[in-house]
Amino acid sequence: MRKLSYMKYLTLLIAFAVAAGSLMAQEDNNTLEEQTVVIYNEYSPVLKDASRIQSLPVIADTIKVEPKFEYSVMPTMYRTSFTPSKIPAATVKGEALKPLSTGFVKLGYGNYISPFAELYINSKRQKNYSVGISAHHHSSFGKIKNYLNQKIYSGYDDSHIEAFGKKIFAKSVLSGKVYFSSNGIYYYGYDPKVYGNTDTINWDTFDYVNTRDEVEKQRFNRVGANMAIESQQTGRKHWNYKFGAGYQYFFTKTKDWQHKVDVGANIGRSVKSIDYGLDLGFLYNYNKDIILLPWDPNTKPSSIYNDIIFNAKPYFKFENEKWNIRAGAKLIYLEEHRTASKGQYFYVYPDVYAQLNISNTLIPYISYGGHLQNNNLELISTINPFVSNHYTYYNTSYQHEANLGIKAIISKKIYLHLNANYSHINNMGFFVNDTLEPLRNKFLMEYMDVDRVGAYAELSMRDLAPGLDIMLKAHYYYYIKLGDPNVLNSPKIADARPWQMPDLDVSLRAAYRLTNKISFGVEGYFLNRCFAKEYVEGVQYAKKMKAVVDVNLFGEYKFDDNFSAFLYLNNIACQRYYIWNNYRAQGFNAMIGLTYLF
Repeated sequence: MRKLSYMKYLTLLIAFAVAAGSLMAQEDNNTLEEQTVVIYNEYSPVLKDASRIQSLPVIADTIKVEPKFEYSVMPTMYRTSFTPSKIPAATVKGEALKPLSTGFVKLGYGNYISPFAELYINSKRQKNYSVGISAHHHSSFGKIKNYLNQKIYSGYDDSHIEAFGKKIFAKSVLSGKVYFSSNGIYYYGYDPKVYGNTDTINWDTFDYVNTRDEVEKQRFNRVGANMAIESQQTGRKHWNYKFGAGYQYFFTKTKDWQHKVDVGANIGRSVKSIDYGLDLGFLYNYNKDIILLPWDPNTKPSSIYNDIIFNAKPYFKFENEKWNIRAGAKLIYLEEHRTASKGQYFYVYPDVYAQLNISNTLIPYISYGGHLQNNNLELISTINPFVSNHYTYYNTSYQHEANLGIKAIISKKIYLHLNANYSHINNMGFFVNDTLEPLRNKFLMEYMDVDRVGAYAELSMRDLAPGLDIMLKAHYYYYIKLGDPNVLNSPKIADARPWQMPDLDVSLRAAYRLTNKISFGVEGYFLNRCFAKEYVEGVQYAKKMKAVVDVNLFGEYKFDDNFSAFLYLNNIACQRYYIWNNYRAQGFNAMIGLTYLF
């Protein structure tokens, strides 16, 4: 301890002595001399980081007060009055309606001495009604050549006149029409190679080929009236309905006649996307045919037959953006009365259809159903006017009809439809030559049970190029079985053919609008070869009928909006084809005419 104290004192003494010496030196030298200080490094001051409070101070409040309010409202109504100033009613002006033509008249004339006339007149725009009249006539007085280049008169005439009208009510529409039509034909079709050597005809004295008056003629006349009333309420809360009735009297030059009464009704309703309803129908068909016996023209026996048909079809439909579905059934009661027999039949045909919309581009569909066709002379004559009145009254039942197809909207301009189908048909009628006729220039109906598959294709191109429209259609049929309708589950009849029914038909139409005044186009038809039932010395054989190729041209020139000229060039290839066995069509024929709108 002593040693440390000693050292402490000694240190203080030395420090004091040094300080005293320094002070004395300054006092001795009052003038400061200049000195040089060299700093070898830059001066870099360093600031010390300030420390901060990391969080705000919080005062812990141990007493929390929540405000509460109590209030009440006592509304008081003050009387006010406001009278709006009168303003004029607003007038909405729509686009001006384009003027409509009241009607048109079309007149033409062609070779084979063929006049043509057409008239149509309709009332102008009316809010509550519409009335009109139409008339049509086309005839020919020419001759054609047969196999032996014999000129045969092949004239015909078709005339039709109709008056129609419509009355529009607030919730319904009443419509009706009356009409008369007359179609005259000549039985000019015979094959001199087959029938020229028959013992019953002396061709040396028979003037059939040159004199029109000696050619047997037939005329089919129809006069009738139809009327219907239907609702036009679009709301889904209402029942929609349609009731219709019609009467037709049919008579011929050979004293055949028919009375037909047809009544139908439909009532239905829509609930959301579902429609449901019921179709009802009644048909009464009373016919009388006069049978002309070639070997005894003084004897004219008659055949009387009538049909009474009731049908009912309940159905429902579902439709939305994707699906279109229909399901129902056709229930048909048929009562047949023949001269010496009577029969009653009941048919049930399903009616099912389903369609799927895939992106508004592909629309596949499937269907299954059937229907009953009431055959009689009036109906068959519209298909083949050279038909005889013998055995035309057997009804045809399309027992099973199945379809599988697809509709494709390839673009805004191109539409495609493909279909494959199957049909089982009872009592399907085919045309065969009547062997009781000396010239065999009339046709009978030969009925067979049929199993048939088919295909259909349709290609439509609208405005493909500016002003160019093209339509192409084709049907193909293949007959799996042709059986005897009088034998249940009959096997295929030997040597049977679908007589005079081609297995392929194709049609093409192309129209082009070159300018606002000029338009023209082409129509083409192709019918593949078919078979006709023939007898040579009592032996049946199938006669091959050649394929039909028919190409037509047409054109129109407009002088102004109301007046134009037209030109038709038919069968420009001058093909000698046959529309029915031994009935050759006219060769090249042309027609020129005028159309006027008023």
